[in-house]
Amino acid sequence: MEANKHNHGRLYRAKIVPFRGPPEYGEWFSTESDLRSAMQTAARLIGNRYYCESKMLTCSECDVDEAPKVIATL
Repeated sequence: MEANKHNHGRLYRAKIVPFRGPPEYGEWFSTESDLRSAMQTAARLIGNRYYCESKMLTCSECDVDEAPKVIATL
């Protein structure tokens, strides 16, 4: 990790990609278990693809804008 970057944790969200149409993004959660709990109540439609994305949480002093990365397929 570079000197000007420090990790403050990670954020997690669901990304839903319908068969037709643009991707839909869920809210950001501070833990994987919070995201997992939220997804347990979601109705999963046939034909949609479901992903879990994660990104590094940084402070205003960090010069980082990390793009979210897919870490799991639901």
